[in-house]
Amino acid sequence: MKVLSLTTLFPSRAQPVHAIFVYNRLNHLADHPQISGKLRVIAPIPYFPFDRLIPKYAERHQIPRRDTIGNLQVIYPRFLSIPAILKPLDGFFVLLSAWWAARRLRREFDFDVIDAHLAFPDGFAGVFLARLWRKPLVITLRGHDINVLPTDRFPVRKRQIQFALRHADRVIGVADALRRGAVALGAEAIKTATISNGVDLERFFPRSKAEARKRLGLPQNRQIVLSVGRIVENKGYHLIVEALHQLRTAGQGIPYLVVVGGAADEALYPAKLKETIARLGLESDVLLAGPQLNESLRDWYCAADVYCLASETEGWPNVLLEALACGTPVVATTTWGTPEIICSPDYGVLVERSAESLAQGLQLALTREWKSQVMVDYAATHTWQNVADKVVQNFNAMIGVTKQLD
Repeated sequence: MKVLSLTTLFPSRAQPVHAIFVYNRLNHLADHPQISGKLRVIAPIPYFPFDRLIPKYAERHQIPRRDTIGNLQVIYPRFLSIPAILKPLDGFFVLLSAWWAARRLRREFDFDVIDAHLAFPDGFAGVFLARLWRKPLVITLRGHDINVLPTDRFPVRKRQIQFALRHADRVIGVADALRRGAVALGAEAIKTATISNGVDLERFFPRSKAEARKRLGLPQNRQIVLSVGRIVENKGYHLIVEALHQLRTAGQGIPYLVVVGGAADEALYPAKLKETIARLGLESDVLLAGPQLNESLRDWYCAADVYCLASETEGWPNVLLEALACGTPVVATTTWGTPEIICSPDYGVLVERSAESLAQGLQLALTREWKSQVMVDYAATHTWQNVADKVVQNFNAMIGVTKQLD
């Protein structure tokens, strides 16, 4: 089986931590016995005139046109994408760049299935490529393509997502909440499936808390709450900070908060977060540790007493499985796929998205005795190898249907 993966969510040498979850799935797919390396990636990179003059976009110009990331051969074509103004046209421009790259690739690699990640713009572009070359199209839903873009705020993109969902041969949600959202938008239920993301157990496993803290220079004598992700408002870091303030106001001891992650496209939010920390007098209680490579996150998870996720929307947040694989319990907001991960009180505490609820959840989690091995055993049921097996089964089913129709 030969697979062409089309994704605008993919790491590169310039952005090594970007969408690492897509890389992990594709890397394990490529290692699957039925694929055995016969997988190629087209990862279109957005650009617009003079974008190299803007620091947050300039690093894209360091990405080569072709590269090998891990064991994956990747083509990085460029597509025109003007922020805010012409974003609804991303699907068309991704289509043009992917078509140009794929038409040349087909001379040496005649793929059997197109594997798109995101309904928009990837899946929308994939529909036309699949029809052009008579290949089955599988779209994987990641989160914002279902829980953010298909709203009245983005009417053009919503219609393109609905088009992609109706014309895909298979729609896979990384959480069942996303699968159900796709059906509500017009996908045929019989053509949908749920396959979660996985966790790399060779990378994430329990280690000594004291040793992890020593390596990272974190305090040994305080409880630590960890949160990992891009520094954007959706992640709700300000709510966690406000929760600490509420705990202190109530006369309770407060944990040391560590936030691991880099700034993204929301230029104002990191400054707003720092302002909130200073206004509440928590500068000595919060560490903004900056971005870290995925392979270095284990020590951060193992150093923490509790992992906290305060997001407004999520698909299947891999950070939760990574924390559990390290034996660290979770406090998380009840949004989309999160309750599907924290499906037992043995794994953590689910709360509403408010500073008050987060404060209550953190207080409960920090005073409760947890069974780390139970969490580790649960995480072990969600390996990337299991994910790859399920994805290959869906590919085989779609290839078989296409051959019957031919």
